[in-house]
Amino acid sequence: MTTTATAATEALLGMMYSPEWLFLYPGVVAVLVGLVGYGLALPGIKALGVTFDAHTLLVCSLFILLGYQSIVFAIFAQTFAIGEGLLPPNPRLDRFYELVNLERGLIAALVALVLGVVLLVLAVNQWRLHGFGRLDYAYTMRFVIPGVTLTALGFQTILSGFFVSIMGMRRK
Repeated sequence: MTTTATAATEALLGMMYSPEWLFLYPGVVAVLVGLVGYGLALPGIKALGVTFDAHTLLVCSLFILLGYQSIVFAIFAQTFAIGEGLLPPNPRLDRFYELVNLERGLIAALVALVLGVVLLVLAVNQWRLHGFGRLDYAYTMRFVIPGVTLTALGFQTILSGFFVSIMGMRRK
């Protein structure tokens, strides 16, 4: 193996032993960018000649979903690495688990799922009120996109909560 390949391999291994920098921080940034975009796109703000509309909302939902998945993966990676003795115990992760347990995670997930489904039902009702014909997409997508996003986040949270609880069973 060449020196460059060895250095690249060592850098990748170093990143894998640092789930916060590899997954958590980029995930937090992605979620924050998505939330700022939501703040601009939901009301349809126009600034500096740019209109933030349904397409912005869709892209921001992608940022939120990918960022959330990255954050959850950071939790998985740290939980696994600590459980296997690859990383030392992390007091911040311990405090996180004291605050967030399976039951609280499931409640949050169900709230997100219910809100998501309510938004989707409102969108279908709009469609019904228009005789199941053409809709004003800029208006309707303000229900559909957040509804789909919340439903996906709720579902991901349910699965993630059970998975991290299974990984934590050895710790108890």
